[in-house]
Amino acid sequence: MDALRNIHAALIPGGLVVDTQPVGSQPRVAIDGDEVGALDMAEWMSTLAAVDSRIAETVENGLFEICHEERFVVTDSFEDGPECLGTVGDWRDTFVPPALANRLNAAQAVVTVEQDVRLRLLRSR
Repeated sequence: MDALRNIHAALIPGGLVVDTQPVGSQPRVAIDGDEVGALDMAEWMSTLAAVDSRIAETVENGLFEICHEERFVVTDSFEDGPECLGTVGDWRDTFVPPALANRLNAAQAVVTVEQDVRLRLLRSR
């Protein structure tokens, strides 16, 4: 909540904040276009709930209003499986199931990860 208050204080009235968050618990993974599994982001759902709670507080307290919200799919592409593992391994609260990790370690083709993402625009009041 403190971060959102600080952001609010820095904005002019009517200023916008863009909030984007992955909202799917199982982003789809494909190797060379063939779906091979999904990442496990169940832990991220708890983090997302906490973020949503803080934003709801700022809306209830009159600091912001949600003036737009939409969802879309974002596709991340990697040259191969090891590159994918190196990147998604740094994603907060993301777990690569062992069988998928083994497939990715051996993959020498393009790997894609499709995430459901929510975009919200918060307007300062």
